Amino acid sequence: MTIRVVTDSTCDLDPADIERLGIAVVPLNIHFGAQVYRDGLDIGKQDFYERLEQSAVLPRTSQPSVSDFQATYETLAGDPTTEAIVSVHIGGKLSGTINAAQTAARLLAERDDPTPPVHVVDSDQASIGLGFAAMAAAEAVAEGADVDAVVAAAEATARRSRVLLVVDTLEYLQKGGRIGRARAFLGTLLRTKPVLELADGEIEGIERPRTRQKAVERLFQLTVRTPAPRRIGILHGTTPEEAEALAARVRGALPEVPVSVHRCSPVIGVHTGPAAIGAAIERMR
Repeated sequence: MTIRVVTDSTCDLDPADIERLGIAVVPLNIHFGAQVYRDGLDIGKQDFYERLEQSAVLPRTSQPSVSDFQATYETLAGDPTTEAIVSVHIGGKLSGTINAAQTAARLLAERDDPTPPVHVVDSDQASIGLGFAAMAAAEAVAEGADVDAVVAAAEATARRSRVLLVVDTLEYLQKGGRIGRARAFLGTLLRTKPVLELADGEIEGIERPRTRQKAVERLFQLTVRTPAPRRIGILHGTTPEEAEALAARVRGALPEVPVSVHRCSPVIGVHTGPAAIGAAIERMR
């Protein structure tokens, strides 16, 4: 018997890690006008960012449907070796995804035939902050942990992780309704490049450097000064060279810490904009 781990497409994990760890991914949706695309299935990252930069209309996003989650849970539950399902998702303050997952889990539990229980975890995270929590759950499964320990691993990793972000403009977060406490920066952003953090499931402003170079330097400082890092993910939308250069600097400063580079998913990109760059840090404690 085994425990299955589910997450959603905002996790920004590499396909190789998803396959290696046996994680199931439920896609969110991107809407360009009347056209709807499933994140990572109907539209890839390169196509999305090219379209985002060319589009006169800002796309929007939507959560997976309850039936999307039901289909995933039922497929996993149909495997006779499945003991339980742990479903780890983007924070509820950022998306309604967690509500759809909880509803689907409840409907599965109400079926007449016995089914494996589904444990839904609200990570209060996004991007690789969520990805680290899903990885921790899958790694716990691989180590033989029971379902309570798998849930605890996801929750603890989410609490220990921080996501930092530099954006060229708050326009995307504002129009997408995800600006959170960083709203205080609105009206004071002329010629500044905001440094933001995802804290308690909401975006908040940290600093307002005058140039992108200074903002990325501050991002580097905040990343390497985070206590007891276990692993770090560098995030970007359309600036791979800048992200690789930042990752190289972080590796030089923290040679014992694994550092990976990830391109933000289309759903994350809708809200951060094409030029965003960031870092996710999982702490040991």
